[in-house]
Amino acid sequence: MAKKYSPAKGIDFKRVLDKYIKNWYIFAIAIAIAFIYAKDKNKYIEPKYSLTTALLIEDKSNKSVLEERGAISANPIYLNAKLIENQIAFLKSYNQIKKIVEELDILVTYYKKDKFIWKDIYKDSPFIVEFDKDHKQPRYKRFILKFISDDEYEISSEDYLPFSVPKHFVNGQLVEDKDYKFKVFIKPGKTFKDLSGKTFGFTINEINGLTSQYRGKTTVYIQKNTSILVVGTSGQNKQKEIDYLNTLTRVFLKSNLQKKNKILTNTISFIEGQLQQIGGDLEEVEQRLEDFRIEHKFMQLSHKAQGLLNRMNSQTKSRSNLLLDLKYYEYLYDYLNTNDHFDDMIMPSTVGLSLPLFSDLVLKLSTVVLKKEDMIANSSRLNPYIITLEEQISNMKDALKENMDGIIATTNIKLQDMEERILLTNEEFLKLPSIEREYLEIQRKYKVYNTLYDFLLRRKSEVEIQRAANLPDHEVIDEAGNTGISNISKSPKSNYINAMVWAFLLPSIFLFLLVFLNDRIMAEEDIINLTDLPIIGAVIKANPKELAKPSSYFSETLRLIRIKLGLDSSNGGKVVLITSAGLEEGKTFISENIALVYAMTGKKTLLMGFDLRRPKVHPLFKLERTTGITDFLINDLSLDDLIQPTFTKNLDVFVSGPVPPNPDELIESVKTRKMFEDLRKRYHYIIVDTSPIGLVGDAYLLNKYCDTTLFVVRHNFSKKKVVANTLYEAEQNNLSKINIVYNSVKSHEKDSNTEVYGIAAKKKPLPIRIVLKIRRIIIDILRMI
Repeated sequence: MAKKYSPAKGIDFKRVLDKYIKNWYIFAIAIAIAFIYAKDKNKYIEPKYSLTTALLIEDKSNKSVLEERGAISANPIYLNAKLIENQIAFLKSYNQIKKIVEELDILVTYYKKDKFIWKDIYKDSPFIVEFDKDHKQPRYKRFILKFISDDEYEISSEDYLPFSVPKHFVNGQLVEDKDYKFKVFIKPGKTFKDLSGKTFGFTINEINGLTSQYRGKTTVYIQKNTSILVVGTSGQNKQKEIDYLNTLTRVFLKSNLQKKNKILTNTISFIEGQLQQIGGDLEEVEQRLEDFRIEHKFMQLSHKAQGLLNRMNSQTKSRSNLLLDLKYYEYLYDYLNTNDHFDDMIMPSTVGLSLPLFSDLVLKLSTVVLKKEDMIANSSRLNPYIITLEEQISNMKDALKENMDGIIATTNIKLQDMEERILLTNEEFLKLPSIEREYLEIQRKYKVYNTLYDFLLRRKSEVEIQRAANLPDHEVIDEAGNTGISNISKSPKSNYINAMVWAFLLPSIFLFLLVFLNDRIMAEEDIINLTDLPIIGAVIKANPKELAKPSSYFSETLRLIRIKLGLDSSNGGKVVLITSAGLEEGKTFISENIALVYAMTGKKTLLMGFDLRRPKVHPLFKLERTTGITDFLINDLSLDDLIQPTFTKNLDVFVSGPVPPNPDELIESVKTRKMFEDLRKRYHYIIVDTSPIGLVGDAYLLNKYCDTTLFVVRHNFSKKKVVANTLYEAEQNNLSKINIVYNSVKSHEKDSNTEVYGIAAKKKPLPIRIVLKIRRIIIDILRMI
């Protein structure tokens, strides 16, 4: 019994596999194309190398003997909890890498043309290019050089219009236009013999773009469970990348040392300024003291005056220290107002002061400034995150200024208190004899200046020793070039593997989709899944030559259908109705050949073209007359005048005739009934080729005159849903004894059975079969669309 159509669930892997096997040649073609593609692609593989260097990051913040005495402290930028993270940020900072690019002088890239690729030759270039940095230049455009003689070369370019036509220049000649300005020099010692027959090239790079390029390919990571930074890069020329990494680490260590020394140098300058000023005052007081002694012949103070002098010396020294501190605090305040960076700031510990809150704030501020600079190198100042960092910096600077304001105010209070003490001491001093008083004042100044001068000299000496002994905090433990070089060029083998994978994958997906998305009848199993009605036979797709051969496999298939139908004309089983679900299913083809098979049994057979809507003169029998069934039903004509004999014995054809305006009414007419009654008396078998039952109802109207029905389903053409629903409706409307014929099936019967029981078709040559297969696939795709 037929069923209503419901989409199949799951995937028929057996059919998919069968599709793969039948279309093996597609895989073969894909593999051949993939192999050729991979072979061609391997010609253009550029060499690429990965290199690394290793840096040991150390925290040398432990104070030396001098530092314990307050002589010097290390730069706080390098002594925080995020020490290694800061070094990574510094190594990859835009400004740091820009320095390296400028120092290496790689703004011109030199190439040599191999058979298929351009190779970066870096320092091995036989020529150099000098260009005007202030003039407009064609950036990243490759110029091609061919040397014609010892002193002449030809320059051209594939992607730069002014040199699309080659031009000739002399060695060292200025090549100038509004869009370019450069000179090409052959290196000393290079001869035409070294240059002839070779193709060279160069590109002029842009400093910011080249910096971004190197910054992007520079990797820095921490070696597990260590404080070692591994710095890596990659490129086509090993030596260029070695020079880049080694220069990067060298400049990194140099910057580290310079920052440490810069603070010490600033401290020395600060101390020297104080020494110069105090030294002048000391010389003046020393001279006054000497002059006073000579003039007054005064050498000894009284006991009371000596005690007063000691007290005044102590107070004056404290006042001088407070003034020195105040001067330094004012320096810090001015520095905060006029500077955005804090790398060269003289820190409090450097001058023997302890300001923990101020030092902590400077440390945090320095970290945020570094973060902002790193962000600016990759983004615009309008970036919201950068704006947020700038607000943080501004707030931190305000906090530092507020802190300094408080320190300065406190120092002024202490200074005022000391001034009051000194004033009281001076009142006592005024009570001394005048000569003793004058001597005491001069000697007091002398001791104060002398003590301060000695202190500053000692501090300067300590700082100079520290600067001379300074080393970078970090060190290189593995230079680039010694270790860590690996060839990371794309492997030719991987190209072949990838190509083979795609060669299998793409056809597999393509053929899988052909099966999965195909809603057409592709095998008898599809029909069995749609209906319980019997499949009476599968008719192979045959060429015209096989149709005329009684012993062909095609003819044997039709005979088998006739036998399975089991019509017995003696018992009234005479009329076979042949229909289908839609157009182009092959029902007329089946009708013609079934009629031939019945006629070959020696029984009188009639083929009726009862498709009144699309009348067809059966081409197999080469009939020309167009009058037929329609004429008989409408006009008063004789059957003998309309039925035509064929070249086959016992077979007549009754064609449709012209298209009537009312085919349904004609089929339901009494004359149709009488026509079938008369034809049953004349013929043993009547084959009725009618309209598709899935489109019009003619077959239902003819059903009462027929004994059995052949429903034709065409391989890879009939749609499952249409077939299932049509058969379901046919059964619901009691169509007589429905049998299914599976038409246009591809024959795989090329074995010995076919050779014994039927003549097998000759196998076509492989190229023709491949073309036919491709044609079939294209048709399948178009049908799905």
